[in-house]
Amino acid sequence: MEKEKSSRITESEWQIMELVWNSSGITQPQLMELLENKWNKNTVHTFLKRLCDKGYLQVVKEVSPHRYTPLISRADCEKEERRSFLERIYQGSASRMVASLVRDGGLTKKEVNELRRLLEKIEEEKG
Repeated sequence: MEKEKSSRITESEWQIMELVWNSSGITQPQLMELLENKWNKNTVHTFLKRLCDKGYLQVVKEVSPHRYTPLISRADCEKEERRSFLERIYQGSASRMVASLVRDGGLTKKEVNELRRLLEKIEEEKG
């Protein structure tokens, strides 16, 4: 059963989640190897525990070493992060965010054309 997400994940926790999403379940020693000992064992354990406590990971304790699997897909996590970002920075307004990107020159010509096509597609679908 999936726990309710209690809070957003940090940048470091996101790095751990990326590795978990790219595996079919992963152990702490496997994570240490993939991280190339960037963090010590205690740090990785702390991140894993926090992610479990926040409801992003589950730990399978019936095997040794314990195996960690995601409780949330990458797509769902991205969605939560986008929603949180929009709420915090743009009061929930996607149009304000896009307008600021356009004003600040944050979109390439290709991205503007992609955005235009997307908006046209949405208009067509809504009739």
